[in-house]
Amino acid sequence: MKLDDLRTLVAIAQQGSFRAAACALDIPPATLSRRLQRLEDTLGSQLVIRDSRNVALTPLGQRYCERCQPLLEGLEAATSELHDSSHSNPRGVLRVSAPVGLLTHQLMPLFNQFLAQQPDISLTLTHLSNQHHDYSPEQYDVVFRVGQQPDSSFAAAKIGHSQRILVASPHYLEDFGMPEHPDDLNLHARLASVPEFEWALTNKENTAEPETIWINSPVKMAIADLNSIKQATINGLGIACLPNYVVADAIHDGRLVTMMNNWYSPSRPIYMLYQRLGYIPTHIRLFTDFMRHSLTESMPFTPHK
Repeated sequence: MKLDDLRTLVAIAQQGSFRAAACALDIPPATLSRRLQRLEDTLGSQLVIRDSRNVALTPLGQRYCERCQPLLEGLEAATSELHDSSHSNPRGVLRVSAPVGLLTHQLMPLFNQFLAQQPDISLTLTHLSNQHHDYSPEQYDVVFRVGQQPDSSFAAAKIGHSQRILVASPHYLEDFGMPEHPDDLNLHARLASVPEFEWALTNKENTAEPETIWINSPVKMAIADLNSIKQATINGLGIACLPNYVVADAIHDGRLVTMMNNWYSPSRPIYMLYQRLGYIPTHIRLFTDFMRHSLTESMPFTPHK
């Protein structure tokens, strides 16, 4: 019996499909099917029920997986611990996932700084996303996400918040005027990041009965890329409502200005997700400690707060 075959069964149970399990293990689907068939032939029992749409473990497969999974985790933890103790310098590969906007404006300089301090540690970042359902411990060591996170096998460390800010270029406001109330935005060109077509703005001065106004007028431009919307706003095409970490530099150097600071958009937490239980390899622990300390100190100031 091969350990890779046992890992295949566990991945199928965790991912719920052959394709997702193959992706998590970074192997072709044909290899995954071959390993599962070999394991079933070795045991002389069917472990997985498969059809054109669904994959499910048989009762025997479920019991076997539940017994094997902690043994595999213990073996991998012991191997990692022994590997770490046998090397004076921390080493290993960090598998990271992050949203492209947060990566560009906040994370990448810190990644560079960490890797410069740790020459034997490398980093791979092949998945740029803020989706909550597309990560697992088999795929990534550390995941950065914006917004509330569902329960998972990851531990979640809150490292900051994302506050959307109304911004425009100075010359746009010179040409079309400064809006004084959320309703005025309906008369302006709106630049929206997909899928944030509607903007919710709450009056922070009335804390007893806060008033929230939804802005849903037609948009002049909608792009599923924060950096492109930011550049269009700098170019004077309209008003945007963008995360603080995306526009902090442009506000600082005067390319963008804020408006209606007595109205705010609900903030969203920024999380760093990482392995919850068991032995955490040294290179992952060093990275999460570094990022937690660095990010809580470097999150940009929010004009609305």
